[in-house]
Amino acid sequence: MRRFAALGTILLTLGCACGRAPRDAPRALLLIVIDTLRGDRPGYAGYASAKTPTLDSLVAAGTVFADAMTPAPLTLPAVTSLLTGRLPYHHGVRDNDRFALDSTEVTLPERFLTAGFRTGAVLGSAVLAADRGLAQGFESYDDHFASPYPVYNRIHEPIADRLATSERRADRVTDLALAQAASFGDAPFFLLVHYFDPHMFYDPPPEFEALHPDRPYDGEISFVDSEIGRLIRRLNRKDALVVVVSDHGESLDEHGEPQHGFLLYQSTLHVPVIVAGPGVPAGLVRKDLVSLVDLEPTLGHVFDLPKDGKERDGRVLDWNRPETGETPQYAEAFHPLVSYGWAPLRAIRKGSLKLISGAGEEEHYDVVADPAEVHQLDEGGQRDELDRRLQQIAKQDDPEAVLNRALNRDPDRTVVLRGLGYLGGYVPQGSDAPAARPHPKVALPRWLRTQEAKSLSKEAYALLESEKPAEAIPLLTQALALDSTLADVWYLRGYAHTQSGDPAAARRDLRRSLELDPKHKGSSQEMDYLNRQGSRRKPSLRDTSLEHP
Repeated sequence: MRRFAALGTILLTLGCACGRAPRDAPRALLLIVIDTLRGDRPGYAGYASAKTPTLDSLVAAGTVFADAMTPAPLTLPAVTSLLTGRLPYHHGVRDNDRFALDSTEVTLPERFLTAGFRTGAVLGSAVLAADRGLAQGFESYDDHFASPYPVYNRIHEPIADRLATSERRADRVTDLALAQAASFGDAPFFLLVHYFDPHMFYDPPPEFEALHPDRPYDGEISFVDSEIGRLIRRLNRKDALVVVVSDHGESLDEHGEPQHGFLLYQSTLHVPVIVAGPGVPAGLVRKDLVSLVDLEPTLGHVFDLPKDGKERDGRVLDWNRPETGETPQYAEAFHPLVSYGWAPLRAIRKGSLKLISGAGEEEHYDVVADPAEVHQLDEGGQRDELDRRLQQIAKQDDPEAVLNRALNRDPDRTVVLRGLGYLGGYVPQGSDAPAARPHPKVALPRWLRTQEAKSLSKEAYALLESEKPAEAIPLLTQALALDSTLADVWYLRGYAHTQSGDPAAARRDLRRSLELDPKHKGSSQEMDYLNRQGSRRKPSLRDTSLEHP
C-alpha cells in the first residue's frame, strides 16, 4: 500500500498527465544527485531487496533512462560533466583532489541565472565545496559543514568529528533544500540537491538499518529515497521538472574493487537517470545508451536557455523519442594515476559493446549479454573501431601531462603521497616510463590490505580512547601483519604499550614509526614522554592519515 500511496503523491505533485505529455513547459528545475547509487539498485530496476518507493513512483510518473552511464566513477569529475555537458578531458577536472573547474567554463546554473532564474545548491559533501569551481552561477551555494553528524554504528565514532566538517545526513540536506526553495517564493528556479549518504562509510539510521539487516548500503539508499519523497512533497511545485541522477555507482567488491574510482566496470559506470514533470511522458522506459553529459544540453534546450558558444560533448535528448543511432559514450578513471601513481583507465562503449584500455591491456565485453563483464569477446572489427576512438582521445590527452599539472597544483600533498609510496612507488628504479605504472587491478590488492590495516587500527584507536590497551594491541599487531609500512599503526601500538606498562616495547614501536616518518608528531611526543617523562597527550586520529582512504 505504501508504494501505491507514494505513487499517487508523486503523480499529484508533478501534475502528471498519466500517459500524455502536459502542454505547459516547466518553470523550475529540481536536480537531485544521489551520490554512489548503482543503476541496478533501486526497486524499479528489479533489485528484489530494494525499498525505494519514491524513485519507483518517479519512474511511474515520468521517464527513466535505463542504460545511462557516468563519464567518471568519481564525484567531482562526474558532477562537473553533469553541469557542463563536457567530458573530463575537456573540462579538465580529473580527480576529487587537486582539480577545480576553470572560471572560463560555462555551467548550467550560469545559464539559468542569465535567463532570470533563481539558483541555489545544497551539498551533502565537501568534495563539491565551492573552491572546486562548481559554485559559479549559483546565488546560494550551501557547502558549510558544521552541524552535528549523527553516528549510529560505534565503529565510526572515532571519525565523527571529521564527518561533521565534511558531510551532511540526508535529512539535514532536505531541511536546507526546503529552506532555500522557500526563499525563491513563486519565482522560476534551478535547485541542485546533493545527497551523499549511500557513499561509504555506510551507516544508515536505525529504522533503515532494520529494513536491510547486514546491508547498510541498501539502508542508506532507502533513507535517501525517503528524504527525496519528503523534499518533493513539501516543495509541491507542479511546474517543476524533477531530474534524479547518480554521479557514479559502487562496486561492492565486484572485480576486486570495494568501492569506486579505480576501475571502469558497469557496477560503477551504470547510473540512474529519472526525469518527471511537465512535458515528460509517464511510464516510459528508455533503453538507448545515454550519458550524464547529455543532460546539460538537454536541459538547456528544454528551458530555452541562452546559448553561450561553448562546445558540448553531450547531445540534446528528446524525452519522447529514443535515439535511433548508436552514439559512442566515453568514461575514464584518472584517480588511480593522480592519487596513487598507477595507470589511468579509459573506456568507450557503443551499443552493447564496451572496450576498457589501460596499462597496455584491453578488455572487450558485451555488457547486455554479459552484464557482470566476466567473458571477454574475441578480436573483431567493432573492437578495432572502439580502439581507434580511444587512441584518438589519448593522443590529445597525455596522462603524464595531467599528472604533472595535478602535482604542481599541490606540492605538499605530493610529498605526503610519495612518502606513503603511492606516487612512483611501483615504477622500477631509474625508469619513469608510463608503461611501468601498474594496472589498478594489479595494485589494488596491496591497497586493500592497507585499508584493512587502517580499519583495524581505527577499532584499536576506539579501544585506546576507552583505556583498553590490552584489547587494542592484538588488533594493531594484525594491522601491521597486513601492512608494516604504516607509521601511524606503529605509533598507536607504541602508545598502547606505554598504557600497558611496557616502555621497552613502546620505544621499539615508536622508533620504527619515526624511521618510517621522521616527522611523525604523535610518535615524537610519545617518545619524549618516555625519555624525559614530559607532558603527554592522548592519541588523535588527526595526527595520522588513518581517517583518509
